[in-house]
Amino acid sequence: MVQVAIIRPGPIVGKMMHPYMRRRQGKEDVTYPHPLLEPVLKRTLGVPLFQEQLLRMAMVVANFSGAEAEELRRAVACGGRCSG
Repeated sequence: MVQVAIIRPGPIVGKMMHPYMRRRQGKEDVTYPHPLLEPVLKRTLGVPLFQEQLLRMAMVVANFSGAEAEELRRAVACGGRCSG
């Protein structure tokens, strides 16, 4: 599943593919931006690759509701090109 995620546009444009690969190869230490995010990012070695991780990160660290996290995900996904 992770192998498919890293070749999608989001991780490539967000420059997350290379850190994940370096960590997977043991060339870079696995770190987490905040201790609360370890359970959310553990599967991807501390690198956010999935949109679902963005939702969980917002809910865990910023105490967003599920609806607020989904609104954030949509805003990030559209990159400011969406209206409304």
